[in-house]
Amino acid sequence: MSFYRIPASESEYRLTARGSRFIGWAAYAADEEASLELVNRRARRFHDATHNCWAFRVGGATHIIERSSDAGEPFGTAGRPILERLQQVDVVDVVLVVSRWFGGTKLGVGGLLRAYGACAAGTLAGLKLRIVRQKIALHLKCAYDQIGLVEQIAARCQGCIISGNYGGEVVLEILIPTEEVTRFKRILREESRGKIRLE
Repeated sequence: MSFYRIPASESEYRLTARGSRFIGWAAYAADEEASLELVNRRARRFHDATHNCWAFRVGGATHIIERSSDAGEPFGTAGRPILERLQQVDVVDVVLVVSRWFGGTKLGVGGLLRAYGACAAGTLAGLKLRIVRQKIALHLKCAYDQIGLVEQIAARCQGCIISGNYGGEVVLEILIPTEEVTRFKRILREESRGKIRLE
């Protein structure tokens, strides 16, 4: 996968099911620690809720970590349907919390699955997403008078120079989108006549 989706905003959604009130909330979370901090912050805000159930998916596109919690609801009736909705939308670096206030009527396993799933789906429907393109770091050596050429080629391939070591020979680190690496190498070889070499 050369790109993945992350939240570009926060989203909140409200649902009522047989007297129980549900509020779903989703937001960007950079990692597992940030996700748990956001879950705790939400639980503190809605400390009067009967349950604050949650799920998150973090780690970008390559090292996805998924966790969920039923937070006292019957096993598998809250955290799992929330996580399943995150997986269906295929969004990462996201946390979704659904707070529930019990309304006096038990929903049963099926009712809980439907309610938590619907609340999570509604929350995600309002979540604006941003596309993040996967990038690869490449290292190359070049002469000082070739730096401009490298910058131009990197820009044409939607990449950029992120660091350089300017000794007797220049060593540059360049970030290039995954799908542009082959093209970058080809153009670099052609336009430098093979004089610029990747490490």
